[in-house]
Amino acid sequence: MALSDFTGPDYIDAWAADLDRRWPERAAMVDCVVRTLVEWQDERRVRNLRQAGSREKKCHAVIRLLELGIGAGGLAEAVLDALVDASGEGSPDAVEYTGIDIEPALVSHGKERLMVAGHHDAHLIQADLKDGNWICGNGPFDAVYSLQTFHDLGGVEALETVYRQTHGLLAPGGVLVNADFVVPFEKDDPERPRRLPVETHQDLLSSLGYVDFKCKLRLGKIACMAARRP
Repeated sequence: MALSDFTGPDYIDAWAADLDRRWPERAAMVDCVVRTLVEWQDERRVRNLRQAGSREKKCHAVIRLLELGIGAGGLAEAVLDALVDASGEGSPDAVEYTGIDIEPALVSHGKERLMVAGHHDAHLIQADLKDGNWICGNGPFDAVYSLQTFHDLGGVEALETVYRQTHGLLAPGGVLVNADFVVPFEKDDPERPRRLPVETHQDLLSSLGYVDFKCKLRLGKIACMAARRP
């Protein structure tokens, strides 16, 4: 059901709960996205320490995050909580978060949710990912991630476009994590597929210069995939 199908003061929470009910594997995908980003953060820290020439030396850098399709904000909160905790700094200032969604109501809801959770500097933008202007003034980012968003962009050409755009926004060594449908629905138009197999994602990412593609988890009709900009 679409967000517009829900009413009442808590309609966004009801919409999110309905998604979780219809797709119970979402919880595992959230965990996978969070785990993948924390693993990447750990690898980044080790690499920075090596470049600094000493494991004893304190080495800290801000991590710049971009989420495409924030929804109700649950994934943003989970990611920020995990990365801030893993930073060892105890401060959300170690992580800079930008989130984008097409729905103004979700942007407002996300701002309030993250504020309540203690992430006061989160930057949320209302924009359409189908409109190339969303990339203007944004970036670079160290990590870009998304959950159940890209299949709504319109098909393989639109997916290739957003993968190309995120590649341009990622800093060298940055990671892209995408959890989305990889099995078509019966109602889908076979001439214009939107839910594309893992292999299609891998081929597109490789052709655009991403490396180290991994399918981190596949459960039901959804897979969590990651790749890196060299």
